[in-house]
Amino acid sequence: MLKNRASKELDKDLLEEAWEQREEDIYLALFGKNEYGIYPLDAEVFEKQFDVHDIDPRWLHYGVMKFAPNEQRESWVYVTSGMSNPWLSNTIEKKSGLGSEFLLEYDEESDLPILLLQNLMAYNILLSIGHFEGKFLLEIGDRVALKIEPNLSYALMAKPQNFPETIKLVSGDVDLIQVLGITKKEWKYAKEHSSQHLVTLMIKKQCPFLLNPYRNSIV
Repeated sequence: MLKNRASKELDKDLLEEAWEQREEDIYLALFGKNEYGIYPLDAEVFEKQFDVHDIDPRWLHYGVMKFAPNEQRESWVYVTSGMSNPWLSNTIEKKSGLGSEFLLEYDEESDLPILLLQNLMAYNILLSIGHFEGKFLLEIGDRVALKIEPNLSYALMAKPQNFPETIKLVSGDVDLIQVLGITKKEWKYAKEHSSQHLVTLMIKKQCPFLLNPYRNSIV
């Protein structure tokens, strides 16, 4: 069973103001009422997936929130919270924290999207501290190997279709990056033609931005 955290214990400052604004104001307006708290990262994600054992306690305050379907949409929305926390600055910056949060749409309530986003979030955190030499923070257009049985082999970072590309916190701007699952054939197409070409093709062929592990390749 995934662990659930619904409270924070930090002193009130720009960090907490941005944190509260994101979760209690902006996410509420974009995704609806949060009835499930937050599913936080734990040390096991770093240890088992990335063989990293030196854990910064702040990383365990990052998590994934889920939002049920509502009058505006039929999908479940899963969104990260924490990467945009301004841990290292008490002043307004161009980008808040790591400058992004991930979101994923799914057709049902499931642990799968939570686990996928937790892995991507942990990977992005490690990228931010230079753990993977020569690699940088995830951004729009990036592709990450991520096996999603039975048919998907990669995650593609894309601009959201149904949500704003950027949200504004008191601490700075934050990009919302939608996580799409793609097949190996689609990954090869994106490698040859660019990720944007693949996204354009998905839109043209009316391939939903919902994560669907069972869908067939569109190329």
